[in-house]
Amino acid sequence: MNEILIWVWVGLFILSIFFEFLTLDLVSIWFALAAIPAFILSLFSVEWYIQFAVFVILTLVLFLYTRPIIMKYLKTNEIKTNVDAIIGKIGYATSDIEPGVPGTAKVNNLEWTAISQDTVKQGEAVRILDIEGVKLIVEKNETKS
Repeated sequence: MNEILIWVWVGLFILSIFFEFLTLDLVSIWFALAAIPAFILSLFSVEWYIQFAVFVILTLVLFLYTRPIIMKYLKTNEIKTNVDAIIGKIGYATSDIEPGVPGTAKVNNLEWTAISQDTVKQGEAVRILDIEGVKLIVEKNETKS
């Protein structure tokens, strides 16, 4: 039984790597990485259910904890535009912005709809955190000039 599991883990590793090269979307790499410790356990004749448990747990841990971090840095399907250049810039509120109630803010002489988790009064400086569609995500800029 253990000799069969050795080949199962090797086969799963190879298939996972193959499918990863086909998709290039970080879908099956987690299975390949989890198959390595299971393969090593099978070489030491560890019980099959322990090998399987290590494989399943490691796959879940890798997928749930490392994939979001890696995808954040890769951003494979995000189209960059020139508007991304205003993220991090300072603008000012041209109307009051309340949590859950959009207001407006001006940055680079362009007025945008803005939303914030902070209460921002008209005329106060805001820092642009992100852009969602045509809305700025802002926070009150507390730094003094």
